Amino acid sequence: MMVRSWMVVAISLGALAAWTPAMPLASKQYRLELKTSVVQDLTALGTGEQKQEFSNTAFVTVTTADSAGGQAVTMVLDSLVPGEGSPIPPDVAKTAAGQTWHGFRQASGKVGSLKLEGDSPIAGAIEPALLDLLPPMKPGTGEGQAWTDTTDTDHDGIAVRMVTNFQTSTGSYDGAAVIMLAGAFSSAMSGQQEGPQGALTLEGNGTGTTTWLVGTDGLSLSASHSANQNISVSMAQLPQPIPVTVKTEGTATLIK
Repeated sequence: MMVRSWMVVAISLGALAAWTPAMPLASKQYRLELKTSVVQDLTALGTGEQKQEFSNTAFVTVTTADSAGGQAVTMVLDSLVPGEGSPIPPDVAKTAAGQTWHGFRQASGKVGSLKLEGDSPIAGAIEPALLDLLPPMKPGTGEGQAWTDTTDTDHDGIAVRMVTNFQTSTGSYDGAAVIMLAGAFSSAMSGQQEGPQGALTLEGNGTGTTTWLVGTDGLSLSASHSANQNISVSMAQLPQPIPVTVKTEGTATLIK
């Protein structure tokens, strides 16, 4: 019950040739596999640990177009298939098809945020995986490069700071040499959200990794992601904070 009100934040939650954007870029479709495990320690309430495990599969089309200082990005959810234990009902998943996000990819390769057309109760479960389709790497980056990036974001009153160390090397895709980008990150979160039972105070930290194989057009050929978060949830009605552990992992595979 408590998971739903803050799950968006918690799941909110890294070749020898360098890539150069083409003009224009063709659309690409991906298959996203997403798995989540949530453990709530409710010992303080006398019920012990509660564990949820669920998965979702999404098919997404990504289109980019060169724009002044970067690229305009459009992502369309072609379909969503709830897996075992998914909190997303099948009928809701069907209505999600066609949902569209827009964003702007800076010259550095980063996308500041994605803006959803309209509203969706499941957008928060999909958006973090969408960003994995756009490697945060600037044009001209070759192997053997390393840098650190720090981002500060706010998710409905929850402040999140993420520090990521990136490094490039040579990878292989379909027998061809490509750039492999690896990112290892740590994060810290704190803030308050309003829920059905009142205000929730969240404090926590996390670590994780993301690895991309990058195509010559700067889009992902494949990507994998894993993260662990430890969160403390406090409410006025609770005798003490509730420890929550969230583990997420996912893959993105290019279809065409």
